[in-house]
Amino acid sequence: MERVRVSRYALEAGGLLNAKSGRRFFEGVLVGMGSGFGCLHPWPELGDPTLEECLADLAGPRTLGIVRKTLACIEADGAAREEGRSLFEGIQVPVSHATLPALSAEAVEDAVGRGFKYVKTKAGRDVVKELALVRRLLREWPDLKWRIDFNETGKFDELVGIFKEWGDSELAAVDFLEDPICYEPGRWAGLAKATGLSLANDRHQKDDDGGSDILVLKPAVDFLEEGGQRRVVVTSYMDHPLGQAYAAWEAGRTGCSEVCGLQTHGLFLRCGFTEMLGEVGPAFRVPAGVGLGFGELLEGLVWEEWA
Repeated sequence: MERVRVSRYALEAGGLLNAKSGRRFFEGVLVGMGSGFGCLHPWPELGDPTLEECLADLAGPRTLGIVRKTLACIEADGAAREEGRSLFEGIQVPVSHATLPALSAEAVEDAVGRGFKYVKTKAGRDVVKELALVRRLLREWPDLKWRIDFNETGKFDELVGIFKEWGDSELAAVDFLEDPICYEPGRWAGLAKATGLSLANDRHQKDDDGGSDILVLKPAVDFLEEGGQRRVVVTSYMDHPLGQAYAAWEAGRTGCSEVCGLQTHGLFLRCGFTEMLGEVGPAFRVPAGVGLGFGELLEGLVWEEWA
């Protein structure tokens, strides 16, 4: 088995990132094999194995999906580094929405100032209050499109009751509701019909036989294919900038034409890796260097052998 080395990291978030996590520090590892590098960054709150379980699988059978995707990243990155070329050569990365875990007028104004046309916000801690704020803000910025992610914390009747009060122009401003309630095809179809809104499936694509309008795919855990009949939105895993770069490459490689979610480094305190991705805006800034970039920074990390 090829020599494996890992470098542990911890990202510090500027605030709470979703309705299912109360953490501010997020641990992961960068993994090196041969010439390639990848990112392993699980979210146990959202159903992933723990980091230690992932590391045990990396050293052993390598059957976990998240580990296999890390290895896929390493393979693609390593091949490009050995050829002395950027993995992004000939790739057009799609533009992104602004990710706003903490919604406020100031956050929206900043996003608009940065050129974003779409914003994605988290909901689920206090749905009535949160959606009332969304409704007020979309009136202030009528040209914006909104994506609202509930992480399956919403309630069917409550959501139907809230959106029945919205006007046609307000509903038209909502691009989609992401994981509004626990996935079940019949209830999702009923919710879409009752609200008139599109629904996006993030966590249960394998169970989705057409019950949702949009698939949200994350290259950190999902295998992407070119083509397909439904809308596909590619997002990062709110992970290390190396993982963010891999998500951007996958979105470009598969020809995704939707507005994606590839600009998440601004959710965390700055470091040398985030600096290479530049200021947060709709367009992805390709990190300099071969492969996925970050060459000098990767070489400067402390690495340990992982058997």
